[in-house]
Amino acid sequence: MPKLIAIIDDEAEMEFFYSLVFEKALKKGLIKLKFFQDSRDFFEWFTANEPDLILSDINMPYISGPELSRTVRQMGRMMPIYFVSGFEENDYQDVLSEIDVCRFLTKPLNPTRFHGLLELDLNLPLA
Repeated sequence: MPKLIAIIDDEAEMEFFYSLVFEKALKKGLIKLKFFQDSRDFFEWFTANEPDLILSDINMPYISGPELSRTVRQMGRMMPIYFVSGFEENDYQDVLSEIDVCRFLTKPLNPTRFHGLLELDLNLPLA
């Protein structure tokens, strides 16, 4: 059964980017991607779905990445959450210490490192 990755990023071009990054794994049927440009749409979907991993931008309109993470945890859901941001991790150190985020990755993503982390956290060979 493929692993389901929910991606929340208000930049529309990121859907294309993630499709390229995961192209081999998608073709092999190892993963499925569900993309959301609006975090409110994500939560509507999330109430009835259980992704294996959440990739979230930090700065988004309506519900920020940290707010999204807090709400997911308050709902009792414990899947890994990655923040993917153009900002540096140091800029969010105070926030990250408060919430249970598995990884903080900076844009532009290094696909090799990214795949390695996902393989580790999802126990899935993506290469």
